[in-house]
Amino acid sequence: MEQKKHNHFRTTNSSKGGGREGAIYYSVLVVFMLFFAIYTGRNFPYTYITLEGDNFWVFTWDFWHLKLATLPAVSNWLAGYLIQFYSKVWVGACIQTLMLGIIGVLAYAVLKKVFNKNWLYWLGLLPSVLLGYYCAFNLSFQIQWIFLFCLMLIYQYIRSFSGRFIFSLLCVPAGFLLLTTPMLVLLLLVHAVLTFKSYGAKKCVYWVLPMILLAITPKIYSQQLAFIPFEERYTEWGSNFDPLTSKNMHNGEFVKKCVCLANEGRWEDLLYKEHVRSEAQRGNSTALRYALLAECALGTLPENLLDYPINDEYLFLYPHQSGIVFSQFNRLFYLNLGVYDEAFHHALEYCLLMSNGNSFSSIRQLIDYSIVEGDWEIAEKFLTVLSNSSCHKDFITERRAMMEKAKKNFNKNIALRADNFVGGYPFPVEMLRLARYYKDSPNRKKMIDYAICAYIIRGDYNSFMIAINAFDIYKDKELPKAYRIFKDSFK
Repeated sequence: MEQKKHNHFRTTNSSKGGGREGAIYYSVLVVFMLFFAIYTGRNFPYTYITLEGDNFWVFTWDFWHLKLATLPAVSNWLAGYLIQFYSKVWVGACIQTLMLGIIGVLAYAVLKKVFNKNWLYWLGLLPSVLLGYYCAFNLSFQIQWIFLFCLMLIYQYIRSFSGRFIFSLLCVPAGFLLLTTPMLVLLLLVHAVLTFKSYGAKKCVYWVLPMILLAITPKIYSQQLAFIPFEERYTEWGSNFDPLTSKNMHNGEFVKKCVCLANEGRWEDLLYKEHVRSEAQRGNSTALRYALLAECALGTLPENLLDYPINDEYLFLYPHQSGIVFSQFNRLFYLNLGVYDEAFHHALEYCLLMSNGNSFSSIRQLIDYSIVEGDWEIAEKFLTVLSNSSCHKDFITERRAMMEKAKKNFNKNIALRADNFVGGYPFPVEMLRLARYYKDSPNRKKMIDYAICAYIIRGDYNSFMIAINAFDIYKDKELPKAYRIFKDSFK
């Protein structure tokens, strides 16, 4: 009787202690989640916005079939759905934080089920903290860890050896839809270790079979996905481990900020409030290009050209280069000049470079440029695509109204497309050709200034004077500062 009372007292105290430990653990987890949400929301707002723009998700069978070709399909599909809401920074921060919180809760539950020592439960914080620090914005990777811990936890609730063995077998085909292959291997290894702990080495040998199935399945399935490199499908973890406080992350946020402000036409904020001008003067090549673009948009490029360390006319844009950063900037460059077909070209190129071969931001841009150019069918086609997403109802309504208005006021006599392949001539020649072709454009002066500035950078006085005299924008007017200094230097 005394022994039973003693055991009951010990069990009760243990339960109370465990409950207290759990409460403290969850409190610490909540504090971490709040810190992560506030830190990323304040320091990386444009990263969240860009994630939404670079994302693509539609509720169609074709899109789901595409996801099946880029395993893990379910995790990527769910991540794409959630990232649609990242256009509002704090919503994105909350979603990202919630994923880390769920991981912390599941990790704690798994450890509590496996071990009896309370101090070991605190290791459940490690996955959340490490993923938050090294993979802060990779939602798909975080969702995969949620599935990993869910499968571990379900395994613990299965008591019989045969049940656990069947469950591990089923994890192989299901796991390819939920996890990358290295994580699936990790899951089966954990299952094997727990089996060894519960049933001994003899029964643990049966876990060789799931491993064999895991090794064979990719080879069979790869015949259906031969166009995707084997190493990208089955050997990558699914994330780049880039620390949240690294210089690379903050540089990425700076570039994304430049792109977003330029998209919104907030040129003065870009130059002065966000210190792009000062960064450009220090020699930051990305800042230099965006500063020069902002100066052109504000009409101050001829006045302030010599304030920047520019020694090459092609620092105005990225000529003949293909890539995410290059296409993004070149689109903004030609959009600023009102050359919408070339802006369309770079938006489409950027779109194709995305992991889905599509992106919300590019599709929205393609719609806007199509409406301006009078390509109603193209605009309607992309609007139909967006109608299958979750967050574009207002955008679609606005653009269809804009398109109806544009149809009534459309003037076929206004030049909307360039008359030659853009980039087919040297930079200043191309700018002058565009200025002649877009003779009625409000952006004509920008094209001429680009050409004259390019001749200044070249030190070509004769071409500089020909360009000045060939166009009437400075006739009977005082030349801007950079032009005066250059002209006076040859007297």
